[in-house]
Amino acid sequence: MDTMKNVLRYGAALLAAAAFAGCSLLKVSVGGETPLPREAATARVLTRGFYYDFSGEVSRAADSVAATSSDIGVRLAAVQWKIRASRAGVTAAMQSNPEVAMADMWILCRRMNAAFRALPDSLLFGEQSPLARATASRLEKRAAQLAREALPEGRYELMKRFVADYVAANPAGGTVDGNDNTTLAWIEFLQANGAEADFATGTIAEVLSDINDRVSGQTQQIANTVGWTKEMVEIRLGQDSTRTQLGARLDSLERNFGRIVIVAEHLPEISEALLSEINEQAAQLMRVMNASVDNAFYGVERQRSELQRYVTSEREALVEQLRAAVEGLLRTALDAVPGLVGRIVFWLIVAFLVIVGGPFALGFWLGGVRQRAKRND
Repeated sequence: MDTMKNVLRYGAALLAAAAFAGCSLLKVSVGGETPLPREAATARVLTRGFYYDFSGEVSRAADSVAATSSDIGVRLAAVQWKIRASRAGVTAAMQSNPEVAMADMWILCRRMNAAFRALPDSLLFGEQSPLARATASRLEKRAAQLAREALPEGRYELMKRFVADYVAANPAGGTVDGNDNTTLAWIEFLQANGAEADFATGTIAEVLSDINDRVSGQTQQIANTVGWTKEMVEIRLGQDSTRTQLGARLDSLERNFGRIVIVAEHLPEISEALLSEINEQAAQLMRVMNASVDNAFYGVERQRSELQRYVTSEREALVEQLRAAVEGLLRTALDAVPGLVGRIVFWLIVAFLVIVGGPFALGFWLGGVRQRAKRND
């Protein structure tokens, strides 16, 4: 299990490194050697550190929900919660503008807390919903406290108003909603309140450190998502009816085998009866397995037949279209033959008249001229 998880993590890291060339998170520009202001650098470090705490707390809470619930739907919802929260958190925290990243993380936590408070237990995580609500409430308080520590008093008050206004105007669409990018909204809010936005990118060293943080965060998030998706697959496989039947048959075989070991030493006739029963159980197990395999192969064969019929019909339609096109071309060519032959005959007659009739007429005219000249002499 651990080996498989490690392989999945390394594969996800390689895919992430190959895909990051076109990722919007890596679009940076270095304007010079002006370092980031102290407040901006502090906000960046605290926000990204808070993201890892945020992801860890959500993951632990979701794991607790899944571990203490026997409901398949609740367990799947818990895994989906940590996948979506981690993805939304890394998108928000790893932005290049530290203030926008901090505001987006605060908005994410507030939306999640508001959604968890509004949803009933039946639509959240059942009996484990209070644990998720407590986690969401604690994360929102930490996000607010983080902004208070990182920003000057006036800037903090502006961000507090901005977060409240933005969440009120754009409520959450689900339990976790972090796809918004509030860069433009934050700049417009600052301008409307007579404040200036900070557009500094920092020194080359700071930009390179920023890129390294983003790559590391995205890589870890993708690796976690792969592992958590595997958990969802395992949960879904756990409710498969065929697997349940096979497990029940194997448990029955194990119980019968234990009975045989106890009784066989003293009652051979009972042992024989139990052996017959175990044979029947084994036969039923084989029938179940055969039926499962047959169903799988039947589905594949049916899909192959459907594909074959589709390819055949498409090929026949293409051949019919080609035949119609060829017949049209032949019909057009044959319709044009009489006109072409007529034009050829006309030009042959004209050529004959020019080549043969012209010299004859010219000689006849010259002979007449000569006769008239002789008579005049």
